[in-house]
Amino acid sequence: MSLFRQRKHKRFNYIPRHLRESKEGEDLRTQWESVRGQGKHKGKRSVSIVMLLIVLGMIIALWFVLTHYETS
Repeated sequence: MSLFRQRKHKRFNYIPRHLRESKEGEDLRTQWESVRGQGKHKGKRSVSIVMLLIVLGMIIALWFVLTHYETS
């Protein structure tokens, strides 16, 4: 009776990336250096945050001046 027979598990021929041999022959140290170099964009990001804070401060100051101009 095939009604009560369970299906067999599928088998995959998967080899994890860290166990595969690299095609170019790079070792782990050179791969780490290339990945590590990708995160050097933090300096540009901090400048944009500073500029955003300056613009926000100018908007608040303008709002304060215009509010006092309206009441006087």
